[in-house]
Amino acid sequence: MWFIKNNRGFTLVEVLAVILILSIVSTILFSILSSSKETNKKQLENNEQLSELSYVLKLITKDMRKTITYDPNNSTFKNRDGSIQYTYIFDAEKNTITRNNEVIATHIHSFSLTSIGDSISINIESINEHTISTQLSFRSGDGAKDEKKSTK
Repeated sequence: MWFIKNNRGFTLVEVLAVILILSIVSTILFSILSSSKETNKKQLENNEQLSELSYVLKLITKDMRKTITYDPNNSTFKNRDGSIQYTYIFDAEKNTITRNNEVIATHIHSFSLTSIGDSISINIESINEHTISTQLSFRSGDGAKDEKKSTK
C-alpha cells in the first residue's frame, strides 16, 4: 500500500508533458478533419457539376425527341410547321446555358450544338474541365434512334 501513502501529486514536468502530447494529438486530428471537410466540399462541387451537365444533356435529348428539325443558326429545335419549340443559348460571360430564356446550367466553360446531317453533336465542358460529348440522331419514321455517348 505504498501508493496510498505517496500523495505528492504530479510534477510540473509531467503536467507539461501531458499538455504537449494532447496539443500535438489535437492538432493532428484537427488537420485531418479540416482536410476531410475540404475534400468533401470539392467532391460535392464536382458531383453537382456532373449532375448539371447530365441534366442539360437529358433536356436536349428530350427536346429533340419532341421535335423533328434543328436550326443550327439559332440553336433551336422546331416542329413540322416550323414553329420554334426550344432555343438553347450559351452565355460565355456568365458561363451559363439557357433554354427558352431560363438558365438551366451554370459554371459552363463551353457549349456547342453542331448539326451533322440527321444528327446533332453536343459538346459541354464545365469550368472544372468535366466534358460530356454525345451524338444524337433524329428519330426516323419507324422510331429508330441512334445514340452514342462518351464522357471524360
